[in-house]
Amino acid sequence: MSPIALTPDQQGALWRQRMFEAHSAMTAYLIEQHRPEDLADWVQVTEKIYHDLPSPQVGDSTQWQAVFFRAQALIEQFIVQRAGVYDLDDWATATGQVYRALEPAGQGDPQVAAERLGRQASLYGTRFDIQALSAKGALFKVHHCGIWDYRERARARGVPITLKSACTYCTKLLSSLVQAKGCNARWELFSDPQDHGCEWTITPDSLNSTLTGRLEHERDY
Repeated sequence: MSPIALTPDQQGALWRQRMFEAHSAMTAYLIEQHRPEDLADWVQVTEKIYHDLPSPQVGDSTQWQAVFFRAQALIEQFIVQRAGVYDLDDWATATGQVYRALEPAGQGDPQVAAERLGRQASLYGTRFDIQALSAKGALFKVHHCGIWDYRERARARGVPITLKSACTYCTKLLSSLVQAKGCNARWELFSDPQDHGCEWTITPDSLNSTLTGRLEHERDY
């Protein structure tokens, strides 16, 4: 499958949906943890996330990209500051549940799962491809991760970056999105001086009951 090309309107809509998925998932997670003592801080975080939003009809998707990245950074910070109470894995799982509710079609189809990963990767200008595999599987391979480039540009602008590596949360989130489609994935990260990338082998849940990942050269990330 060729890399997915989204129109500016489609890009804006997906950035907006991702922001909603992330925030709604964290709200649900807080409720499940029975943490009313965190409500005041969470309301303040919410105000910052939803402050000065662009119009839903805006054609410049970079504005919604900035909103999403702001939300991501604020929620990561909220979680990390409360280590032992909240966990990135559980937030990722909750995000997958919101995604499944918003896009219920395609359950058990690795191609549909891979297509969401591709749509998401295309937002960052990531170089990737999607291939069909035997036994109804799919391969999603990132040759150069645009998230790394975007994070470093944001860091240079003074945006607070809580996590040292984009992969720390991204692998958890992508695993959750795949699982939300009733599929499983084996993933591997790789890097060299020029590129950061990853490879995801996605199969129907019935073919692979274990969701696993392998991080090579962990010190490089």
